[in-house]
Amino acid sequence: MNVYAKFLAQILVTVLSAIIAALASGPVTLAAWINVIIIGLGAVAVLGAGNLPAGVWRNTKAIVSAATAAAVVIQTAAQSGFSTATWLQVAVAALGALGVFAAPGPVLSPVGVSGRHEAR
Repeated sequence: MNVYAKFLAQILVTVLSAIIAALASGPVTLAAWINVIIIGLGAVAVLGAGNLPAGVWRNTKAIVSAATAAAVVIQTAAQSGFSTATWLQVAVAALGALGVFAAPGPVLSPVGVSGRHEAR
């Protein structure tokens, strides 16, 4: 399950942002739904991002999630300004980036170290 922990953290953020949009007082705004889409695309990006063992790229999934949170802030500011619902979505997206960073990732070992024989 550790292989998908970071992806599941981002999925949770996507679901929470959709719930926030649905429960916001008044009609759901276009900006709120665009935020849900951006965060959902962030989940796809987190899933596809590499799991490298060292260097700055070891945090690729967290970087992608943080970029998603930044896109939510930029989109909200440009589209409609900040309502209570969009502030909550921004907060959830930022906490999601921290969650993706903190979630355990898969443990990788260098090629040939696992003890398995590779076909030649």
